[in-house]
Amino acid sequence: MDKVLEWLSSPANPPVRYLVARDLGSTDASDLAELRSAIFDWPPLVDVLALQRDDGGFPSREKPESARATFWALRLMARCGLDLGDDPVSRAVEYLEHHHHHEALSFSGGASGVLPCYLGVTTEALIRLGALDTPLVQDSLTWLVEHQRFDHREAKAGGLSEWPYRAPVNFGCWQSVSCYHGVAGAFRAMAAVPLSQRTPAIEQRLGEAIEYLRIHNLYKKSTSDRPLFRHMTQPSLVADYRSDLLDMLDGVANADPALASEAWVRDAVDDMDDLAADGRVPLVKNYGKKLMDPIPLEPVGEPSRFLTYQWLTVRHKLAGSMR
Repeated sequence: MDKVLEWLSSPANPPVRYLVARDLGSTDASDLAELRSAIFDWPPLVDVLALQRDDGGFPSREKPESARATFWALRLMARCGLDLGDDPVSRAVEYLEHHHHHEALSFSGGASGVLPCYLGVTTEALIRLGALDTPLVQDSLTWLVEHQRFDHREAKAGGLSEWPYRAPVNFGCWQSVSCYHGVAGAFRAMAAVPLSQRTPAIEQRLGEAIEYLRIHNLYKKSTSDRPLFRHMTQPSLVADYRSDLLDMLDGVANADPALASEAWVRDAVDDMDDLAADGRVPLVKNYGKKLMDPIPLEPVGEPSRFLTYQWLTVRHKLAGSMR
């Protein structure tokens, strides 16, 4: 463990060095401020932020252009420890508020772009960035409570309010078994809300999401021991609308660390440990190529300081219930 922490604390990666000192170390406030200031001079982050337009959005190399590039950029900023007090974050959030807020966060700008998967994973990132109290995040959480489904054949759960647009139906979000991507995103978003600020409705939906995930042993087919999707065991920094095993365990740690006392979560933790050779989590693949290619933070195919830091913090949160 000491060797891993030493590796994470290398000045080669200022964002992770800062995050480890803040969350896993005992650094005083003045030293933390100095470590944080170094983040903004780190060339990979500089390259990402250089793409930001005057309106706060990020250009996407897709036609028609959507907000996905801005979603991805915000997730990279969250990875680097930025928050709403930082100008690039506040400008990007303001852009989404003005151009992609249609009763909730929309990747297209209209109601047809309000989809549970994109909505959930991006709302989770916005909460980590300190935007919980913004109208965009509050409206998005309300949408998830009122509309998102957590159905698994006979087990029915989720909001009963009808969404008057067909996009979730057309994309197959809500069928006899609700699409895993939407459930995962909604779960992660609601779990990111601090316990003291969760409404009874959010608590109810979290419980329903957990029941759905329990059926799947968090990330597996309900009828076998195989992962639902190949990407579940291929950790990434940017996964578009997807959630991988590490993301889902992060959600569990936020939702209720006591869940680690249950066998299905302990098994998932063991599976994640198997992926982390010598305690270091590999970066297997990235999505988000229409923002930039390659994503410059870390090389694919190598151990990732960002993902290893994430795994250590998740393990720390779950540790008390795994003894």
